[in-house]
Amino acid sequence: MAAADVAGYVACWQPVSVPPQAACFARQVAGAAVPPTRARANALLWAAARLAAFGIPLGLDPVPEVLLHPSVIERFAASAPGLSGSARRTLRTSLRFIACRVVPALAPVDTPLPRERAKAPYSPAEIAGYLALADA
Repeated sequence: MAAADVAGYVACWQPVSVPPQAACFARQVAGAAVPPTRARANALLWAAARLAAFGIPLGLDPVPEVLLHPSVIERFAASAPGLSGSARRTLRTSLRFIACRVVPALAPVDTPLPRERAKAPYSPAEIAGYLALADA
């Protein structure tokens, strides 16, 4: 599917399950994320609309810098009503994807993980002891 077709789909998307202000926010951020397919665009639109429908009644401004903040995404994923665990995980992943594309300055920097040396291999005596135990 051409990028223009996906962009047209995003621009014309009109959900019935969320307020118009939430749908407008979803179109804005999903379009800026440039999804490659219509199916991915639909998933991003749905996730962004649900986030906006959650945040706007709480008094949050429907702008990417506010609603796509990592703390807002995590709060939404933890407390959004009526969602299964798998739906919460999918929404959080989609929203993190949008946030990385739309407001990359808010993306948390990956913390480097410490490296550990591999443990020393078993000595021939230890292997012989384990085999003796297995034979017993």
